[in-house]
Amino acid sequence: MTQLSTASAGVSLRAVLAEELRGNHAPNVRATSCTSDWRQLRPGDVFVALADAEDDGHDHAAEATERGASAVICERPLPVFDVPQFVVPDTRIAYGRLCQALVGNPSRQIKVIGVTGTHGKSTVARLLASIFHTAGRSAGTLDSFGYWDGDEDRPASGTALCPPVLARSLAQMSAVGATYAVVELSSRELIQQVLAGVSLDAVCVTHVGRRHLGWHGSVENYRHAKRRIFQYMHPDAVAILNADDPTSVAMLGELNQPALTFGMRLPAEISAEIIEQHINEQLFVLSAGDDSVGVRTSFIGDHHVYNCLAAAAMALAYGVDLPEIARGLEAVDRLPGRMERVMCGQDFAVLVDAADSPDALRVCLRAARRAMSGRVICVYGSHDECDQTQFPAAGRVIGAMADAAVVTHGYPSDGFHGTCMELRAGFADPRKAQVVVDRTEAIAWALDEARASDTVVIAGMGDRVHTPAEMDGELINDCEIVRQILRGRRTPMSHVRLAA
Repeated sequence: MTQLSTASAGVSLRAVLAEELRGNHAPNVRATSCTSDWRQLRPGDVFVALADAEDDGHDHAAEATERGASAVICERPLPVFDVPQFVVPDTRIAYGRLCQALVGNPSRQIKVIGVTGTHGKSTVARLLASIFHTAGRSAGTLDSFGYWDGDEDRPASGTALCPPVLARSLAQMSAVGATYAVVELSSRELIQQVLAGVSLDAVCVTHVGRRHLGWHGSVENYRHAKRRIFQYMHPDAVAILNADDPTSVAMLGELNQPALTFGMRLPAEISAEIIEQHINEQLFVLSAGDDSVGVRTSFIGDHHVYNCLAAAAMALAYGVDLPEIARGLEAVDRLPGRMERVMCGQDFAVLVDAADSPDALRVCLRAARRAMSGRVICVYGSHDECDQTQFPAAGRVIGAMADAAVVTHGYPSDGFHGTCMELRAGFADPRKAQVVVDRTEAIAWALDEARASDTVVIAGMGDRVHTPAEMDGELINDCEIVRQILRGRRTPMSHVRLAA
């Protein structure tokens, strides 16, 4: 959704864009709505020309004016003479600021908390919202699970966050009385200036690894993208950083704002010690200074403890005490597609996880290995947005950490065979990787292979829906496929494997 409108009297473009105009003498225009898509433009909209890899909005300024644009915001003078032009250095920044201004700049009314990192963003956002709720404070979230304002819960749209959606969401949270808004931010969204016009009251960086290198070009570019979140911090904002992550520690040295650190291996203000880990739960002691509290959570793995630490550190920064933090962490009993257990009376464990990168797979499989005494059987196939350059590395991780594996795909397509072969090539012993065309068949193979005390890990898709080959368009996720197979409501086809 690229269009935003308001029922108010509008805002002055010259006032909103004062920092960007740089001597531009365009006449003042009162904007009541804007869009970056000339095809959606309605008479009176301000048209913002954005450029990306696929299209350049500057090339469509004429069409926008023909449709009734009241003004054009652009990065270079255009041969459009019927409406005022506002030339700015970066139209993405201008777009974000205009969207926020049109809804009354809600980040001035509520405390906006930004969460970024390679892994754990959505989980930290939901854990933090749960802590606030337990402490009697109202918080909304905008993350890959969807939108929640404490009352309304909408599923994720499946598209990247954009300025109009962010502006509307923050305005709605403010309107229903939320005190806090926890927003998940990817590196791509930070590069695209989605936060322009927003003042962050706090920032959390979960961990910075290697991710989206095909899009960013290099590890350093990716890390620089993550650092961009600090540009939007209010002068008094607090930063929450991972003391066990070298990149986060380096960021700590660059900050002028107050900061809190969390970790389990190196000294940190908020730390944890794991006491017990089982397939159904784990117990750890959460410590802050001289105070400590036990936390029993239904999620397993060191990575979940780190996510709990990040959320706890943020909550402590806002004055929530440790007992309330523990209750808030324990209140979260399900995170769709995040080490989600599927139980249908079987004598082995089934975990569905969104892990789609080598690092995430390593964390996921390590947690499964530590929690159970039997074999680990891994089903892996990712979504189309996954970084395919990391497939061989993903195969190496699975080959080293799983006792048995089946390679499949999230959305079978013409390139399916090549994708599976890239994954299989990473295995030290390719014979260890079964290759099954249909994802349902791959899951059925793993479930049939499992014995008592084994753990089946189905990774790569999490709660994303897909269409099994035999279902004629029905959208379904991995958890539901497992349930239908285990309950006998779905009879798998014969296991047809691709040739090696």
